[in-house]
Amino acid sequence: MTLPGGAPRHAGGEPWGPSTRAVHAGLPPAGQGEPLLGGPVLAAPYHLRGPADASPYGYGRDANPTWTGLERALGELEGGETLAFASGMAAVSAVLLTLLRPGDTLVAVRDGYPGVRLVATERLAPVGVEVRFVATDTQEIVAACAGARLVWVETPSNPRLDVCDLPAVAAAAHAAGALLAVDNTLATPLGQRTLDLGADLAVMSCTKTLSGHSDVLVGAVSARDGELLAALRRWRSQTGAIPGPFEAWLVHRSLATLALRLER
Repeated sequence: MTLPGGAPRHAGGEPWGPSTRAVHAGLPPAGQGEPLLGGPVLAAPYHLRGPADASPYGYGRDANPTWTGLERALGELEGGETLAFASGMAAVSAVLLTLLRPGDTLVAVRDGYPGVRLVATERLAPVGVEVRFVATDTQEIVAACAGARLVWVETPSNPRLDVCDLPAVAAAAHAAGALLAVDNTLATPLGQRTLDLGADLAVMSCTKTLSGHSDVLVGAVSARDGELLAALRRWRSQTGAIPGPFEAWLVHRSLATLALRLER
């Protein structure tokens, strides 16, 4: 059963808990004799008749059914629409390099994942993007928001596990006309739904807690703004920052144990 808005319910009428949601996220409708999660689709070109948009699948750099399953699953858990990328850094770079232009200002936490700082200092600052590094401290982040185009936080941060007040940061960023991106790698959508807390973009490396087996590189970006998602989708196709179907499949099957692993 499902709620009017699409959230699943138990047969008794109670909403599914996080573990059950993770187990069922993105799975196709049940079919007699069909696998719960079909295998990865390994294809570059697809049969296509008629106009170019006659099918969502035409060429493997633009879309893949296995990505679609994982993206639907993560979108259900994050409460938005999700795009999968080749790695967490591919997702990070897509957001930073798509949204920021010379003259823009980026506010980013200095105690978060170092890859963000490297892109900011080696790619953005040299082309005229102002970079303001702050601690993962709510008051310090809020004070730095004025004039920013993008505010990037990670809570809990990697590796110190520092935290900030996301609704307060989101309110300050939006009041300044900025977008808020939150790295949700450590908490995962089962630990916190950052879009519900005011984030415009939820970014995640699926390599770590989400997949949990240290055998896959995949990243993801979730959002609710169609224009943001369209820009990121174009970036992914143009740069080829796409996940392999088998890697996407591995992450999707790992969702079944996500709640158990988080609890442990």
